[in-house]
Amino acid sequence: MKIACVDPLATKQEQGGVTLVTDSDALAVVDAERLRQYLSTVVETDDTFDLGVLSGGLSNLTYVVGSAGREYVVRRRPLGPVAAGAHDMSREFRVQSALQGSGLPVAAMYGFCEDESILGAPFYVMGRVPGKVFNREQDVAEVTQAEASALSEATVDVLDRLHRVDIDSVGLRSLGRPEGFVARRIGRWLEQWQHSEHRDQPLVESIGEKLARSVPARTDSTLVHGDYRLGNMIVDPAASAPVAAVLDWEMSTLGDPMTDLAHLLVYWEPSRGRITHESQSIAQHPGFLRADQLAERYAAAAGREIADLDFYLAFEHWRAAIIKEGIYTRSLRTGSGESADGVGATVGLHLEEAAEILDIERR
Repeated sequence: MKIACVDPLATKQEQGGVTLVTDSDALAVVDAERLRQYLSTVVETDDTFDLGVLSGGLSNLTYVVGSAGREYVVRRRPLGPVAAGAHDMSREFRVQSALQGSGLPVAAMYGFCEDESILGAPFYVMGRVPGKVFNREQDVAEVTQAEASALSEATVDVLDRLHRVDIDSVGLRSLGRPEGFVARRIGRWLEQWQHSEHRDQPLVESIGEKLARSVPARTDSTLVHGDYRLGNMIVDPAASAPVAAVLDWEMSTLGDPMTDLAHLLVYWEPSRGRITHESQSIAQHPGFLRADQLAERYAAAAGREIADLDFYLAFEHWRAAIIKEGIYTRSLRTGSGESADGVGATVGLHLEEAAEILDIERR
């Protein structure tokens, strides 16, 4: 049995050229023999068993397992304490299982395990989808202009299809309460902020109060992903269907589809010069559509009015600030603060962006 740490940026397509890195903490929580035994109950295995780390650190721990000539992906929550309800692997598994055969690009689901003695937390097993994940500018260096344009359009079209899913036919009616979705979310994020450790960020309260007074009157609700962005997709730009799979469904629920669109745009390109994520450099590559073009394509496809998009952009920047502050403070408790410095530095930028959109004076 081999145990290896695989660099998440290394391409398995290189076969023998996979770069190895050290991620001892992620591997330390794994009882490899018990994981092998569990996998044999949900997928076909043989005497071979290769285990590697695809991603870890501040994100959900994601492992790749090879056996019987096939590869599978195993996911569990991050190391250390997490907020109640966050990093819900059972929700990820439930939603993606329900969406099998729906026409949405999702990975095959094989099993969910609540036994924390195997990986130190509940986890699920899914099929590994071939393709790439684009997180930064260098990831798209070889993407042609035509491929970039097609991928941009497909990203919007998949979002439209996601929002058209018949939640009753796939059995997800009980996934959430869509009534008053955004107003309720604002209240919950404020409450989480007030009851969690954080740095002094006065804009969080003032922005939250302004958002609560400005919620648009909307009646439509759909399945929403909750973290829909290019970095949460496996893509093949040269394929006729460039989006091979949508990942990371832990925040999915029933609610306002405009939150998904705004989230996509926040991570697509910087606005007013504030760079809050390295993925925002991708849209500068020739062929990728601008954020306003994505919004226009979505509005035309979905038939939704987007005149109040600025509210949702402010909400998503504000929500991102609270989430990232939580990641940063958690990293300080777990001793990984240095790796989260970049995340912590963008909290204020998200808040400044939201404040400017809402015309809130910054002190």
